[in-house]
Amino acid sequence: MYQDVVLRSAGLWVILSLAVGQLTEQEILNIVDLHNELRSQVQPSAAFMQKVVWDEAIRLVAEGYAAKCIWDHNPDLEDLTMGENLFVGTGPFNATKAVMDWFNENLDYNYNTNDCAEDKMCGHYTQLVWANTTKIGCASYFCDTLEKLHFEKATLLICDYYPQGNIEGQKPYESGESCSKCPEECENNICVMENLFPPFEDTDPKSTQMSTEPKVQEPTVVYVETKERDMLTKIISQGSTVQSVSASLLMLFWLLAALVL
Repeated sequence: MYQDVVLRSAGLWVILSLAVGQLTEQEILNIVDLHNELRSQVQPSAAFMQKVVWDEAIRLVAEGYAAKCIWDHNPDLEDLTMGENLFVGTGPFNATKAVMDWFNENLDYNYNTNDCAEDKMCGHYTQLVWANTTKIGCASYFCDTLEKLHFEKATLLICDYYPQGNIEGQKPYESGESCSKCPEECENNICVMENLFPPFEDTDPKSTQMSTEPKVQEPTVVYVETKERDMLTKIISQGSTVQSVSASLLMLFWLLAALVL
């Protein structure tokens, strides 16, 4: 009897361990709220800056890739109109700190010239405050090892953005009096619009996106540059696969829990 309980408990632990590092509901709320708060505080102020909202389909794409524990951009984003920010840390995970580290790149960004200081990275910041971005989805995953970076016991955070930012030759937003060019409502210096999905533009993102390279900062807090792509519809098909796997794991979790109880 004791052995059966131990085995069942071990099985339950395996299922629970699969969820280690995943974002909590509170962390998700914090990430979205912090994005909007920071977007409302850009300097110079933005005449048009859209409010971002959480998107589950985008989250599923980020979650599926984060679980692979690869220190590189998601190759599936090649066909998506999405931007991507990545962060990894070996210490206690703090989603707020990760987002703030991305935003603090503004210290090395010159809005007037639309340039980043030499040997610095600003792409996380410009993607985070890209005015036309309306939807985000993020996921975290605790990795025993991280391919291509040789880190152990590290938490990987991935945030994907739609539509993508960092279009070469464009500034992240138009400066001016806050909300002065909002077509609809303004809320805390942010434009709130009914149609959060703008129509696809007849452009080829592969010809306009900025070229970026991964860069390691410090051993305990490192992150890579952003990347953008085209065609949002692939998110749904990819997300369905990840969601079905997650549903199966959840069902197995409850079955094991019932056995233990």
